[in-house]
Amino acid sequence: MKVRYSLEAFALAFVLYTTGLELALVAAAVIVAATILGDVLAGLAGKTVGAVIAVVAAFAALYFSLSYTGLGAGDYSDYAGAALVAVLIGKHVMDGVEPASTGELLKQNYVALVVMAIVAVVREVLGGGAVFGYEIGSFGLISGSYLSTYFGLIFGGLGIAAVNAILKKEMKCESLWVAVPVAVMSAVAGASVSAVVAAVIAVVLLISVRGKLVFSCTGKYFACLPVEMISLGFLTMMLTVI
Repeated sequence: MKVRYSLEAFALAFVLYTTGLELALVAAAVIVAATILGDVLAGLAGKTVGAVIAVVAAFAALYFSLSYTGLGAGDYSDYAGAALVAVLIGKHVMDGVEPASTGELLKQNYVALVVMAIVAVVREVLGGGAVFGYEIGSFGLISGSYLSTYFGLIFGGLGIAAVNAILKKEMKCESLWVAVPVAVMSAVAGASVSAVVAAVIAVVLLISVRGKLVFSCTGKYFACLPVEMISLGFLTMMLTVI
């Protein structure tokens, strides 16, 4: 049975929205709701209707949550991020999925939501020593770098692999649906030309090594999208440091 949660949308959300638990819960809940709404409407009125309504609903909910509740910066980066995630939800609905029970549909989406929340807690603790704004202590591992885009990619790859393992599904997915939006986000949010150049070079390098990654000795749940997200994270990290 095919995946019933919006894989690419969640993968991008892991990068953009796991810098804090509150932000992650809001984003994941919107993705789950929009995905289920789109799937239901696709069954009733066709894939196009379902996809369009899912995109509009997800974009409106994400942008409102980020820009008007203080969870985001309230600038063009929020606008672009919400739009890209919404489009990936629409792509999931348009691609179509095999029929499945309501229980299976909810299970897959909620597993992705829980894993995303766990990743957000880890990043928030490592990035600032706090959860939900409550400080839990100070230790040597704390660094703002854990809240950066490249760590978002690394933790996102690990998170998607964890979802795969829990659901016991080997998922093949085009990583460029995540890599290119991340490059776009870097260009939108980057305050310098170097940030944009680093993002573009990282994507080009990822494309050049994807053939080797396919035949690398990764676990079956890390194959394809997760290992490519992790690789892109390390490539971006190295280019940013340089």
